[in-house]
Amino acid sequence: MTRIEPSLSAADAPVDALVLAGRREGEIDPLTSIDNVPHKALLLAGGKPLIRRVVDALRASDRVSHIRIAAPADVRDALAKALGGVEDWSFADTAGSPASTAMGAIDALGEKGLLVTTCDHALLTSEMIRSFLKDAQAAGAAAACVDRTVYAARFPDSRRTFIRLKDLSFSGANLFWFAGARAKGLADFWRKLEAKRKNPAAMAREIGVFAALSYVSGQMTKAGLEKTILRKTKVDARLVPLRNAEAAIDVDKPEDLALVRTILSLEISGADDGEA
Repeated sequence: MTRIEPSLSAADAPVDALVLAGRREGEIDPLTSIDNVPHKALLLAGGKPLIRRVVDALRASDRVSHIRIAAPADVRDALAKALGGVEDWSFADTAGSPASTAMGAIDALGEKGLLVTTCDHALLTSEMIRSFLKDAQAAGAAAACVDRTVYAARFPDSRRTFIRLKDLSFSGANLFWFAGARAKGLADFWRKLEAKRKNPAAMAREIGVFAALSYVSGQMTKAGLEKTILRKTKVDARLVPLRNAEAAIDVDKPEDLALVRTILSLEISGADDGEA
């Protein structure tokens, strides 16, 4: 008798991933001088370039089919060398900003969903990815976050920027979900906010005066924020808290890189002790 394998449900089916590795026009990242590399994605942590750590986590999750890496042309050879031996990935064009690059990928995929992360998400793990997608795929779009209490319990002496809502204080975790074309409204809203990031008044007008006042006065809740996004974008979006404090750490500053290297060195030494 021929055995019929059960098909994957939509929630378990592999998705495409986009790794943002661009840079803003005219930007010089001071982190590159630490290891004298052309892009921070090539900085070493735990014996691997950051980009390799991110791609390895995506592959190990068993939730990702193809990976697109949005990177400038001048660093693609170096990135390809760092990813030697890895399959099912390709380069994608950058579009001047993270939001515009994500929008281009969503357009290219049509109805297919897209997982987005960044090249400096050095502590990303397959567990984080699976946990995030489990909750995120029920929504039109989603963003991962880490609760302040979770982060402080794990890293009490580490500084991190937190967004304060009435019922949740959180840091972003650089994992995003877009459910294909139905999420384009949110990607476009992100792009508009990004273009006005240096003008708080313009950002407040884009978000909505009453929503902005609710946030400033400390009355905005998680549900209220999600409702505001739905009203502005027609996309049912949600914040997805992760239980891993490490998910909130990306490499934006030299102290971030030092923290990541310390965490990974402790993990490696702990693994070695366990094998002894």
